[in-house]
Amino acid sequence: MRRLRIVCAIGTAALAAACATPWEVADVQTAIEAPPASTGPAFTRALFDEYRGIAKSEALVQYDWINAAVFARKGLRAADGEVVAPEDIAAWDIPADRVAELTAARTKLVGYLSTGAADRVPALAAKAQASFDCWVEEESEGDSLSECRSTFVKTVAQLEPEPPAVNPPSAVEPKVIRTFVVYFDLNKATLGPKGQKTLAEAAAARAELAPTAIHVIGHTDTSGKAALNDRLSAQRASTVAEALARLGVQADQKALGKTQPAVATGDGVTELRNRRVEILFVK
Repeated sequence: MRRLRIVCAIGTAALAAACATPWEVADVQTAIEAPPASTGPAFTRALFDEYRGIAKSEALVQYDWINAAVFARKGLRAADGEVVAPEDIAAWDIPADRVAELTAARTKLVGYLSTGAADRVPALAAKAQASFDCWVEEESEGDSLSECRSTFVKTVAQLEPEPPAVNPPSAVEPKVIRTFVVYFDLNKATLGPKGQKTLAEAAAARAELAPTAIHVIGHTDTSGKAALNDRLSAQRASTVAEALARLGVQADQKALGKTQPAVATGDGVTELRNRRVEILFVK
């Protein structure tokens, strides 16, 4: 832009255009007058719009038809569906102390484009590339704090892909790995010899199986009133839990009364298999 003003030393659009070749002027005019791109992926269509805007500004505002033609031609290629690359820094006359920053910026941009940014956020990716090219052109004219640089820095930051969602490990449903059953006499909550033997077996199995939890659940048969059965099932669960504790086995306990019989019967039926405490090993 300033370079062209020095070469042409003139301020009107018509005479500034005379500094460019007829082909450059024609390419700029074609790009400016072209309708929106209708072929190619969303990225190249957006890239055409970005390059056309820069070409129009260069030619009609800055009167730099030569560099306007650079952007117009890249835009026309993008309009045909071609994925044009960001500008090669070595192709421009860049001050030596500005090359490192531009090189790092181009590397970051190309990295994002090569890992899917053009498909993921095509409009932002196109703006980042076009603003980078504009920044390179501005640097070649000695402007290291151009608006194009600011636009690139702001836009390229938005190309960072979202980190993949980390799904928490699915909760593993506790699984009953062993069950022991202690039976009780009618209306009783005391352990008989068979019950004592069952508890001893449970204590031995606990050392072998190493369950993560042990549940003691008291039940009754369906005879008697619900409130009485609730108390009786709680007494039975407590009897078993205390006996296990004396054997070095800790367990939680709950009472279900007559709500979950092992054998389905009508109400008011005495059934030995329902007068029980279940010891569940869970892992």
